[in-house]
Amino acid sequence: MKYPFSHIGIPTTEEKDWDGFYEPGKIHYTEFDKDDYKIEWVKFDDDSPMPEMMRTLPHVAYLVDNIEEALEGREILVDTFSPGDGVRVAFIKHNGAPVEFMEISS
Repeated sequence: MKYPFSHIGIPTTEEKDWDGFYEPGKIHYTEFDKDDYKIEWVKFDDDSPMPEMMRTLPHVAYLVDNIEEALEGREILVDTFSPGDGVRVAFIKHNGAPVEFMEISS
């Protein structure tokens, strides 16, 4: 199945003008929808529980209507979580790289 592209997330160790912080994952992030090229910068605290692949490799993100269906049969990297109201995300491993699925409820 093909999904609409949402953004690319790029890990960094540099400080940015962060838009938010996801406490459970200890992730600082910028809002990709503010960027002309749909780039989300992410910085992980040293004690972040996120997998090394997430902390070191860029990820691409796609919009899905049903996250459970999108994850079916996939190798889960990070199980479904909600970084904000009305948003659920999960990460899979695809050909050695992280891929994010985003389900946004209206």
